[in-house]
Amino acid sequence: MPNLRDQHKRAYRSWITARQRCNNPRKDSYERYGGRGIKCRFSTFEEFIEHIGPCPEGSTLDRIDNSGDYEPGNVRWATPTQQGRNRRSNRLVTYKGVTLSVVEWAEKVELPYYTLLRRFACGWSVERALTQPIRVQKPRIRQE
Repeated sequence: MPNLRDQHKRAYRSWITARQRCNNPRKDSYERYGGRGIKCRFSTFEEFIEHIGPCPEGSTLDRIDNSGDYEPGNVRWATPTQQGRNRRSNRLVTYKGVTLSVVEWAEKVELPYYTLLRRFACGWSVERALTQPIRVQKPRIRQE
């Protein structure tokens, strides 16, 4: 019968990689993890897999709070889309008590992402940027 590591090869690799990011200064990614004080609080693979379960196809390990450790309650299997929306570099916007990334707000209010970015760059208030409809420009008629 295969052991736990063999049964969960992808999850095992994720656990090993997380530990290396946090503990091995020779790893390229160390500065973004261990160098920032991020720790891997799962001391055994068995503890890790018991908490998070098997890795679904197309998912990778993700920390829910990017400033938090790899620990129970702060890790999940996430799709590439979820991972992209959970980056430290994303701009978060709060409106009426709800905090979302700009791309999530764009989807929610049905405005193009780059329109919202331009509005914020121009100094628009959050309310105005999220609620003002796009002005439809009338086509110009050429005069001959």
